[in-house]
Amino acid sequence: MRVRALVAMVTATAACLIAGSLFHPPTARAQECTRPRGPLVAYGHSYLLSPQLGGATASYATLAATALQLKPVIRAVNGGTTANVDKLVHSGPTRWVPGTTDLVVIDSAINDIEEKVPTARWTASLRHTLSAFATRPVPEILLLRPLPVGASWHPGKDPKVIANYAAEQRRVASEFSAVRIVDASDGWNPKLALSLDGIHPNAVGELHIARAVQRAAQSAFCRS
Repeated sequence: MRVRALVAMVTATAACLIAGSLFHPPTARAQECTRPRGPLVAYGHSYLLSPQLGGATASYATLAATALQLKPVIRAVNGGTTANVDKLVHSGPTRWVPGTTDLVVIDSAINDIEEKVPTARWTASLRHTLSAFATRPVPEILLLRPLPVGASWHPGKDPKVIANYAAEQRRVASEFSAVRIVDASDGWNPKLALSLDGIHPNAVGELHIARAVQRAAQSAFCRS
């Protein structure tokens, strides 16, 4: 119980620090920043559900939303591939409605890698997903670059596999002006950031990704 309480305290403190710095970046030049309107809508897989799977007290999307003073809206499916995320975006109660928010997060990578989905198939799904947000008003879209995992059996343990996937992801993203890649790979350590299963982020991992989302949001909503 003491360990859980400590993790909760660290998570809450870090979220407060992120929130306090988000719209007051320390730069040499003055910046004009706006605050996103609407909730932070996040589409993805189990990383968005990791309070249940990775032992963290909050997912990175929830931490980032707290920092932005936004409500988090999580639309995720455990084990979801890019095709599953595409279905969430286009159909049912989770479908995207233009004008819902100014900020969307999409995390749809690591399970495609695990299942070795052919490149042409997952890139087609990703392109179809991103096309849903092309209707005005177009939100800022933060697309998560896949991160290496620690499980020995998972293809995503190989940095070359991750890099190849990320390159194709960036190529598709370049077709959409509103899409920004969130790259949290700098300083990412699977041994420290992942739970015992070597797949799902723990509290450290969630905070690490949340800070990367923070930086991307800052870049999107602050102008020199």
